[in-house]
Amino acid sequence: MSQQTPQLTAEAARAIVEAVTGLRGVAKLSPGRFGEVALLFPGERIHGISRPTPRDDTYLELHVVVDVSSDVVLAELGDAIRDTVRSTWPAARTVDVVFADAVDSAASPQN
Repeated sequence: MSQQTPQLTAEAARAIVEAVTGLRGVAKLSPGRFGEVALLFPGERIHGISRPTPRDDTYLELHVVVDVSSDVVLAELGDAIRDTVRSTWPAARTVDVVFADAVDSAASPQN
């Protein structure tokens, strides 16, 4: 009898995105330059998260836009993101974090 690999649902993926974007230092998740970083579900694209191995829902990759005004150490933020993903989706074995961009939320907009 083979062991079934858990399937990541759209609901679980949205929960991961919500939990990760709630972390201090995360401005948002990046969809990639052309929107290619996304999980595809019927009628829905969840941007900023992907499966590097399409048939393995235990291996996830998150593309993060960092808020540099938070003064978070990137190595610590990466660990916090991995821990958050694993607590939200316990089936996740491998979580790669890509720091795709950076913004400064404390910077005042130019007039």
